[in-house]
Amino acid sequence: MDIQEARKKIDTIDALLAENYKKRLEIVADIAKYKDEHQMPLIDEVRDTDIIATHTNDCSNEKLRPYIEAYMSAVVSMSNEYLREHMHQHIFLIGMPGAGKTTVGKALSKELNRDFYDLDLTIQEKTGKSIQNIIIYDGEEKFRQHEYDAIRELIRNKPSVIATGGGTVLSEKTVQIMRNNGIIVFVNRDVTQILDDLDLEIRPLLKESIEYIFRLYEERYPLYESVSHIKIGNESNISDTVQAIIEALPNTEK
Repeated sequence: MDIQEARKKIDTIDALLAENYKKRLEIVADIAKYKDEHQMPLIDEVRDTDIIATHTNDCSNEKLRPYIEAYMSAVVSMSNEYLREHMHQHIFLIGMPGAGKTTVGKALSKELNRDFYDLDLTIQEKTGKSIQNIIIYDGEEKFRQHEYDAIRELIRNKPSVIATGGGTVLSEKTVQIMRNNGIIVFVNRDVTQILDDLDLEIRPLLKESIEYIFRLYEERYPLYESVSHIKIGNESNISDTVQAIIEALPNTEK
């Protein structure tokens, strides 16, 4: 086989791949419509994993398996991005305690005509315990599991605005489920403004000292930035912050 003949065969295969992928995306768009109408989670992680594993295991050439796995992972990932563009998504607000997530979230939900959920309040109502008591008596790890479980349930509702806790982003699996099913908005506020308003008696993880709050801000700021899709400063008034978020959202969410 000369190189020109080989290239022609590759071109033929590529044309088939492109045509079949176009058909795949058309079906994905139909799935997006169905999921929107039936209030289903955006991403089905179990099915995605099964798709990749099935095609990888079906490859009899062990040397090619890693490439098949990488190829199918890319196909699934790109299809999920296309799915996002055709579905309404939840909006998750992250940021430091005192950054204004709940206040902004309530106002944002009214502007977008969506339901609003405060994650901490949802957990308290479900467990019958205060956040502080859960952390003190059950441990922070248990509390993070409560956060994950609550979000997993909330995403089965119609697209909403969800204000998370200051440390929700510390759990990788919780971040993943938020990114898979919505848009993460980092509500950023200067730490000095937070301290002016923060009631240390009711914030569960912020009781040690002013220095601790500054250190917490420095530690978490890079994480908030890295996991968020949108970063918005909450420095002036709520209406300006809400408007800035709406302008930054994809058109499908407005």
